[in-house]
Amino acid sequence: MAAKKITGKSKLAKSIESKDQTKEQLDLVTPSKKATLKAYRLYNDDIARLKKITATMNRASHRHISETAAIRALLVLGSNASGERLLNALRKTI
Repeated sequence: MAAKKITGKSKLAKSIESKDQTKEQLDLVTPSKKATLKAYRLYNDDIARLKKITATMNRASHRHISETAAIRALLVLGSNASGERLLNALRKTI
């Protein structure tokens, strides 16, 4: 039996070609902000305060709040506070 030459395109080649032609850009979700890592050194009493604040937030919340989320909340509170109030809090820690 003689080998028959295959002419035309296979189903696989057609499907790959059609996928290349029908690529569409869907911007359904905007990319989120990328977090940058920043490390800080805290004293033992600062870590104890952070754990106490996190525990208080966890008691008031219906879901688990991490220490990172607590720090973010404290940053928002600090950005709304006056400079004198922040300096007074800094003096208490020293």
